[in-house]
Amino acid sequence: MMTELDERYLTVLNVVVENFINYKEAVGSRVLIKRYNLPFSAATMRNIMSDLEEMGYLKHSYVSSGKTPTEAGYKVYVRHLLENKKKSVKPKLKQIDSINLGTIGDFVADISTILSNSCGLISMVSLPNIFKLKLKDMSLIKIGSKKLLCAVIAEPYIVETKIMESTKDYSQSELDDITQFVKENYKGWELEKIQEDLKNSLSRSRKECDLIFKKLKEKSKDLYFSGVQNLLKEREFYEDYKRLNKILDVIEKRKHVSEIVDLILKNDEKVLIGHDIPNEKLKSMSLVAQPYYLDDIKLGFVGVLGPMNLDYENIIYTLDFLSKKIEKLLKQGR
Repeated sequence: MMTELDERYLTVLNVVVENFINYKEAVGSRVLIKRYNLPFSAATMRNIMSDLEEMGYLKHSYVSSGKTPTEAGYKVYVRHLLENKKKSVKPKLKQIDSINLGTIGDFVADISTILSNSCGLISMVSLPNIFKLKLKDMSLIKIGSKKLLCAVIAEPYIVETKIMESTKDYSQSELDDITQFVKENYKGWELEKIQEDLKNSLSRSRKECDLIFKKLKEKSKDLYFSGVQNLLKEREFYEDYKRLNKILDVIEKRKHVSEIVDLILKNDEKVLIGHDIPNEKLKSMSLVAQPYYLDDIKLGFVGVLGPMNLDYENIIYTLDFLSKKIEKLLKQGR
């Protein structure tokens, strides 16, 4: 359990964390006092740092007498940072103004690439959850035996497509009838409410529609990752291949990704450090995320994944700026 720290202890802890974020090195009390112009004697600084270590916020470095932050130390630092927001510098996100709101996949993939290039980390961008939006149009196209392409347009103009297996070999005429049924009965409804209504129906057409909507929803918790190669720039990863492989396994196989999405979207979590991340293979990482909205409806999030010594302040403001850009694009899509 984290102990509340008085101003002196919080100042020293924040300095140690910022030093490790900026310089990636553990240094002693004298260097920190000089570097950050602290009003402490070297002896007082050493005592405070020693106390912080006993409390579990700092730990010894193996290569020097200096100390580095623990997971608990980072959490206190970030909590203090979020409670005392001061920065107002506009982040530089190259090419962000050239993004167009087209298909969901292209839209999210472009944002993910821009974010990873800007931050030099792994970006995580969730697909907008169209099930929170209203149905504008829908089409079903036969592309093979028991195989069809479903395209749904939600308000604003967000397109979701999925190739799916059907329960029978429909003719295109039958698929057109199902499409017409959906548009006549549910146009303007939230997709989530459409699915709820379909579940309670005994109509055969409605049951077929329910299966189609279930297939669509399987994609709503997907994440786009970019910049995995950025991990190789971090010494702690390229020197520890076992650790690197665990992270790559999560990203490549999408194991338990839906748990991360749920935690961020349901609880509005913005910073997950170490054991806060619901995935055993990511316990040595930090995940910073920012949800994006449309008319107060939470549709998804943008985030970055990296080592615990992230530049949290810059990342938090970059994600906040990017989420607002996404919200603007979504509104323009109307």
